[in-house]
Amino acid sequence: MIWLFSPYLPPGSGEEVKKTIDSGFINRGKKAKEFEELFKELFNCYQVLGVNSCTSALKLSLKVAGVKEGDQVISTPWTMIASNTSILECGAKPIFVDIDYDTFNLDPNKIEENISSKTKAIMVVHYAGYPAEIDQIFKIAYKHNLEVIQDCAHALGARYKGKYIGSFGRFCCFSFQAIKAITMGDGGLISTIDQRVYEELVKRSWFGIDKSKRIKTLVGSFPEDIDTLGYKNNLTDIDATLGLHGLKNFSYANNRRQKIAKRYNEAFGKLRRIKLPNYKEGYESSYWLYPIHVEKRDSFAKFMKESQIQVDKHNERNDKYKIFGGIQEDLVNAKKVDEDIIHIPIHPNLTEEEVETVITKIKEWDRSE
Repeated sequence: MIWLFSPYLPPGSGEEVKKTIDSGFINRGKKAKEFEELFKELFNCYQVLGVNSCTSALKLSLKVAGVKEGDQVISTPWTMIASNTSILECGAKPIFVDIDYDTFNLDPNKIEENISSKTKAIMVVHYAGYPAEIDQIFKIAYKHNLEVIQDCAHALGARYKGKYIGSFGRFCCFSFQAIKAITMGDGGLISTIDQRVYEELVKRSWFGIDKSKRIKTLVGSFPEDIDTLGYKNNLTDIDATLGLHGLKNFSYANNRRQKIAKRYNEAFGKLRRIKLPNYKEGYESSYWLYPIHVEKRDSFAKFMKESQIQVDKHNERNDKYKIFGGIQEDLVNAKKVDEDIIHIPIHPNLTEEEVETVITKIKEWDRSE
């Protein structure tokens, strides 16, 4: 089977983790800080905070952005549910806006008509690693005094007009879950251009405690005071060690994805029953996923499965779930995408032979009817 996903662990990952375990310090410490510093350097970020998952990163960001009970957050229905359950966890309501059919990202032209007096923020997902129309979204947010939360779970290494995703904006949330571009098994990170936001995120990620304000006594060191509800969302040194080793080898993994994507783009650009996303110049995808639009998707999926190639829809429209209130009929493009999207294998562990097999089989299916 040629798998859709495969965790990429650079050679030596286990040995690095063992060194950390043998050091005797396995909670947040030196390795977590090293990971954060290298991330800042590689992706030109001002401040970053490692946390235990992207879901935690999203929830912390929403909390620090001031989203609370009764608020509304403009969001996309085409994403993993964590983008929107994190809104529910704040007591707020996601307001689903339709997506762009060609890119699968939130359509900025549909945002303003959905803004109300209760709207507090906009949740932006850079789907499959392709940057959203972030300048236009920031312009709308500024006009209406809204925060922008960027879900960058797919977008490590992606660039928007020459700038890395994560190097701009007050809340940029990354994932290092098992099958992401680099993995910690699970883990996350928030980057921000705002020092005040960073300090609040640090405090909220560790029980609401400001570690710079502690009272030292003969029997221990204790918080001076706790005035903010916080959580246990810190990154551990074990996870950070795995992530640090992944960052040091990120260029290989990223270049491999780019090479495979280029080969696919060349091979599939003129097929009859497959349509590629309409990616613009200046928008550099990380290609964490390779989504395509396919006629007769079930036929395609059956053929690929029989050819021992895993393909997958990957997401479900979030408005289908009862927890979000049920189907919205006005999400026209989301409905179309829901009916024809499929993802094909793209990850660093794919061999050249496997890539060519995927191409051969897809071309064979395209000619079959």
